[in-house]
Amino acid sequence: MKYRCKVCSHIIVAADSRNEQDAEQNQAAEKKQLQTKPIDAGNRPPETKSLTKKKTINLNFAPDNPSTRSFGLRAKFNLAICAVFLCAIIMLYFLADSGLKKDAENQVSEKAHLLMTTMEQSRDFTSKVIKPALYQALPDRFIVEGMSSSFCARTIFDGIQESYPQYYFKHAAPHPRNPINQADVFEMSIIEKFSANPELKAWQGYRIQGKEKVYCIMKPIVAEKRCMRCHSEPRLAPKELLDRYEYRHGNENGFHRSVGEVIGTLTVSVPASVVVENARNKTMLFVKVIALVFVLLVVVINFLFSKMILSPIKHLANNADDISMGRFETHIDTSGTDEIAKLAKAFNRMKVSIKMVIDHLAR
Repeated sequence: MKYRCKVCSHIIVAADSRNEQDAEQNQAAEKKQLQTKPIDAGNRPPETKSLTKKKTINLNFAPDNPSTRSFGLRAKFNLAICAVFLCAIIMLYFLADSGLKKDAENQVSEKAHLLMTTMEQSRDFTSKVIKPALYQALPDRFIVEGMSSSFCARTIFDGIQESYPQYYFKHAAPHPRNPINQADVFEMSIIEKFSANPELKAWQGYRIQGKEKVYCIMKPIVAEKRCMRCHSEPRLAPKELLDRYEYRHGNENGFHRSVGEVIGTLTVSVPASVVVENARNKTMLFVKVIALVFVLLVVVINFLFSKMILSPIKHLANNADDISMGRFETHIDTSGTDEIAKLAKAFNRMKVSIKMVIDHLAR
């Protein structure tokens, strides 16, 4: 007869080692007796039980079925480790990317604010220090190179741009005297926002300039009373200013302004794409280093796991197989004090107990 073990799914084949002739003779005698004696419902003899005794049972284990074979401990362990690693890598990637990206944005913002502060200070120094001094020394002259805050700021930035060509500065305005300061569509939209909302003191954010992403800061330029000599009516403007910007040829750009009017924006921008890309590269480098460390850890842990756990368990499983086949002389290594050693000692005691029971039954 065949049985399937509920624990290990082995096929157990039980075969009676006694000659089956006695059982066949008993069955023939019982059949003959039933044929010679009538049997009715009330005279049915009790069912006879076979007195055949089985002295020995041979257990033959069929080989494992590959379709029912499950993952081993090493595969399960590595699968769990890889799952944990994958989750950790994803979490670390997003955390690192978020942190480094935020740090990159802070760097870009600081550079833009530094450039804006530099340009503002150069304008203030020109209008509050140099211009009054030149007016006092030369009351009948207007020297554009020293008295125009826009001209001085532009000249200073040209020197900065030689070292930082990707930086951007502009007195963005509609109909400016200098065509380089002509506001584009985006800058005009911000000028309109400043005009519509006098309480708005600055705008900052990302924009696409050309084909590159930049971080931009814009502040309104509001006409003051001291600006009216050069920006109100052409007849009040200095002769030197009219000659430089060719007013006599019909150029009235920069005039007809009034006090309190938003006449333009002080605009600076610094490149953001390079900084953000560097932050992304740092994130990928960080993830690669973590992945390399993890691979090394997996190799070391697998080696220790195999040496300290898998090998003893495999040795114990082989010993258990030998005992199940009746080879009770199998030696089980019980050295050590850990849990596997305790399990080996328990198997050794079980081997002795099974052998004693079998010897007792044999007698």
